[in-house]
Amino acid sequence: MNSVDIRPLRQDDCDKIGPLLREIWLDAYHGIQTDEELLAQSHKVHAPELIALEIDAPNTHSVVAVLDNRIIGHARSDLSGGKVDIIRLYVLREFYGQGIGKALLQEVETCFDPKYDVWIEVYEENKRAVEFYLSQGYQIVERATEVQTEGRDVFEFKMRKRRGEDRDTEQGAAD
Repeated sequence: MNSVDIRPLRQDDCDKIGPLLREIWLDAYHGIQTDEELLAQSHKVHAPELIALEIDAPNTHSVVAVLDNRIIGHARSDLSGGKVDIIRLYVLREFYGQGIGKALLQEVETCFDPKYDVWIEVYEENKRAVEFYLSQGYQIVERATEVQTEGRDVFEFKMRKRRGEDRDTEQGAAD
């Protein structure tokens, strides 16, 4: 297999991100939300013109993982309110376990000053993702209701990775 290239999102990628994320969402969130709910939400938030806005947006870092000219993953982080939020991190299932998610995560975590902690929200039922983030140094800070689907609540974890000055202070106190 050729090596995977992690690079910034480009204009010619924008029409490919929506279909990629719809495929991944249907796979990852099947059983958490209905396929109809997932597709409707994705068509709203992953439209090419919205994705294109990420390219030059201040305080947004949007990247893709490319293998043999095929986009196989995507990640985005935003700096806002004194923290970095991981907005997206997705990899096609056929490429799980190959370090691509970790490479994407490291890229979007480290693009902003390390004084900022990094946050992500993950569906509680998405156990593979929860375990992945825990293995990457994230801690579960809160459990909250995200959406109601088919008459039932869907819970998410708010997870944080400490990177800033508080982390150094806490580690020093623990030593």
